[in-house]
Formats: sequence, C-alpha cells, structure tokens
Amino acid sequence: MGTYLFGNSGELLDPQFDALSSLLDAGTFARVERLGITDGWRCLEVGGGGGSVANWLADVVAPSGHVTVTDLDVSRLEERDNVTVLEHDVVSNILPGNAFDLVHARLVLFHLPARDAVLRKLRDSLRPGGWLVLDEFDCLPLEVLKAAPDDAKLIMRVKNALLTLLEQAGAELAWGARIERALLDTGLHDVSGSREVQEWEGGSPGCRLLATSARQVRAKLPLSDDEFDRYLELMASPETVVSSYAICSAQGRR
Repeated sequence: MGTYLFGNSGELLDPQFDALSSLLDAGTFARVERLGITDGWRCLEVGGGGGSVANWLADVVAPSGHVTVTDLDVSRLEERDNVTVLEHDVVSNILPGNAFDLVHARLVLFHLPARDAVLRKLRDSLRPGGWLVLDEFDCLPLEVLKAAPDDAKLIMRVKNALLTLLEQAGAELAWGARIERALLDTGLHDVSGSREVQEWEGGSPGCRLLATSARQVRAKLPLSDDEFDRYLELMASPETVVSSYAICSAQGRR
C-alpha cells in the first residue's frame, strides 16, 4: 500500500496544513470556481487534511449543497450542517457511485502506489457531468536560485534525502506531470490542466512547508544537528530563494 511519510508527527501537522493552505488554496478555489460550482452541488473532498478546502466548498454550495470530507485522521476536520466528516481509506474502503458533482483530491494520489486504481474509484463516484479535480506536485524541478554555495549544497542534500524517503514510502515523484494523461486514460472528457513553478523565498509558505516536512522525518535524514539547524535557518531566511516543486492541476468531466 505504501506509507504516508508525513502522517504521524503530531504537533508538526498544523504548521504543515497552514503552509499548504497558504500555498495552494487560492489556486484550488479559482479552478473549482471556473467549473461553475454553486448552491446545491454535492462534493467529495478526499484527504481533507486541515479542512480549509472542505470548509470553503461548504460555504459555496450552501444552503442546499453538501460536502463529504474524508481522511485517515479526521481530528482536524469539522462537522457542519452541510459537511459530513468520514474516517476513510480511499485505497481499501468503498465510495458511493454516481454520487458527486465534484470530487477533489490534493496531494493524495501522489503518495499511493495504487493511485491509478484509486483514480478510477474517484471517477466512478462522479455523477454524469461531474468534475474530478486533482492538485499534485511534480517534485523533480526544485533547485536553489539564491544561497551561498555550501548552503545550496545543503539544501539540495535535504531535498534529495526527502525525495528518496518519499519514493521508499511509495510516492511517485513526477506524478503531477502525468495527471492530465491519467484523467484521459480513465475516460474523462474536457480534460485540461496547468503547471506552475514559483520562486519560494525563505519564510514563504513553500519554504515553511519544506522545513516542516524535514522536521517530520528528522530522524531519517543523514544530517548532523548543526547541518539540520542550518537548513531550518535557510528555510526561514529571505536571503534564500529556491524554485518550487511544480504545482500541477488537472480536471476532467465524466
């Protein structure tokens, strides 16, 4: 099945969700709005995390629409009048068929060796005419744009170590680069997508995400304490600039 590498770090999860929300929510919301989402839609949010997307969807589809939000750990998700929180493993548990106008998953299938089978399951949960929207990373492009030479080498060492750990846990590092093709292969129509590489300055949501990810797997990183502390300093310093992972999004219609 693979293992979610960042799933068991307790107090470190909240900063990760905050960074992801700050980094990705605006783009997610804009893409979904362009699909025409409105009052009455029934939505499925897979891997709800900190709940920011599910809460936004609930506001948009109110008063007569409904959001089902799932995750393995639902402790940070909030039940509302039009929100159902479901503790759910998208790999092994069943989803209702022909049930949703919108299914959205962000940085979920990336981690799953069974991602193509899960994608078909998400497709089947759509009503005819419903939309499946994926937001994923292609992790390969990240490079250092501004840092002293030794610091740049350290940043790349941490990046490469994190990517090795992700691969060992079952992630597909370049999954984001093939999500449009994957949606087409499932038989979805009106498929389109986007790809964006940003500049992440130290202290930005992107660099905060990198720092939090490193903290969560500190024991597995081949770094001395001094090197690790220096890495955290670099991720907080505005003197550091890295090119981001590629932020890839795609949508298709059943």
